[in-house]
Amino acid sequence: MVLKLYYHKTDGGAEYLMDTFIPWKHNGKRGKEGVFKGARYIVRIDGDITQDAELAIREDAYHEPPQGGEAVR
Repeated sequence: MVLKLYYHKTDGGAEYLMDTFIPWKHNGKRGKEGVFKGARYIVRIDGDITQDAELAIREDAYHEPPQGGEAVR
């Protein structure tokens, strides 16, 4: 299986990749930004992405986060 993942950076600076997105347009540019709503695959980029990442696979509408994470609805 191959998934395309979309980037999202929160206001607090946390970075994620997820399998759901919303399209955007601004000043003649366009793209796609990852969103949590409806996402089944969520990768939190923590530190050096070339060395490590954390993947959360959602089985239902509410996912209990790993230690130290935030709940995702």
